[in-house]
Amino acid sequence: MTPPRAGDDDRTRAWSDDLRRELESRLGPTVADTVWVTGSVGRGEAVPGSDLESLAVVDHRDPRAVRRAVAATDLSTPPWYAETSAASAADPRFVRTRAGWSTAAEGWADAPARNLGVVHLGLLADARPLTDDRRDPDLLPRMAVDAVRAHPAVLADVLADALSTRASVPSRLGRTFRGDPVVDLKTAVITPVVKIARWSALRAGVATTSTGSRLELAADPDLLPPDRWESLRVAARFVTGLRWDVRLRADPDGPGTDRVPLSVLTTAERAGLRSVAREISGVQRALDYLRSAGQIRDPG
Repeated sequence: MTPPRAGDDDRTRAWSDDLRRELESRLGPTVADTVWVTGSVGRGEAVPGSDLESLAVVDHRDPRAVRRAVAATDLSTPPWYAETSAASAADPRFVRTRAGWSTAAEGWADAPARNLGVVHLGLLADARPLTDDRRDPDLLPRMAVDAVRAHPAVLADVLADALSTRASVPSRLGRTFRGDPVVDLKTAVITPVVKIARWSALRAGVATTSTGSRLELAADPDLLPPDRWESLRVAARFVTGLRWDVRLRADPDGPGTDRVPLSVLTTAERAGLRSVAREISGVQRALDYLRSAGQIRDPG
């Protein structure tokens, strides 16, 4: 497998932190104290052009004022190019009291088929406060962990979601017949490993948000040998670095997209991408087999 470049994690973490601070500055201290970022920004894995997803905890603030402030804040312009996601604290569904979030988490874990329970638990699990001085920075991730602990059957749904899209990279052999093959770096490669890491963290009761930390702290040697967990960490670092590089060089007027023609990648990048996709897909197949054989036990 092609090794990751030094500093790949640092670049995405620094970008995510800078984006958080920019949003904090624009919202002002009163509103910023209620807002949490989630998704790639919350995990510290954002790149230029990543969606901006947010939640708010409003025990002592007017929720309408928070929603208005978030809705009025636009970071889609240079240098951030951060489009506001549908999961935004501008939406009443994502603005709740602490008790409201806890109750919602319990409901999502108890009945994940209703109201996109797996998706919403993922938003909580990935959440990080906008400000750095909160006394409870793992409040929302811990709610997700506690809800899963109370309703461990939901882990089967979380794993099924992680295995629903297999990591894959098209072959250039198809170019003659279908034109230049295109790979979506996020959907086809990054999302599967992010979801496996989130599942393993929820299963282990780990409230950390970054994919790399989850794969380190929540790796279960009874499910996969240590070298397979390490290969997932290497894969995540490699693809994150490649995603950063490709986005920045794709378009001088913007950050490009995650849909990349294979022809724009170097030979080494294509080889590395196929290698990590095979590794992630292999882990997915192994977990799928263990699941079908009934060998994945709920945490005790």
